[in-house]
Amino acid sequence: MSEEIQRNETILAAVESAGGGYVWDAECFAVTLMDVAVSEELVHALTGLVGVQQIALEASTLKLNSLVCIASIPGLTSLVLNHSSLNAEEVARLASIGPEIVCVQE
Repeated sequence: MSEEIQRNETILAAVESAGGGYVWDAECFAVTLMDVAVSEELVHALTGLVGVQQIALEASTLKLNSLVCIASIPGLTSLVLNHSSLNAEEVARLASIGPEIVCVQE
């Protein structure tokens, strides 16, 4: 097993332990933590994912610098933020890093 796959599996186990979920197959790699309090430790772990395309998470307690770290994950195409308190300028900053930013209030 490659080191990247092993690292992803370790991170995804932490996602599941926190109450989140994921889809990881040949066509899609997405992580969801929409209804889960996301710790700074878990944010740091997420940045180690390789090949992830979308991350959806509860953003009500996350600071902008944490979201910048997540938005900077290579290859991330979409970042969905639930209950984000970001203003338009902060959302634009995240989008300028690369992924599409979608703010929802579920």
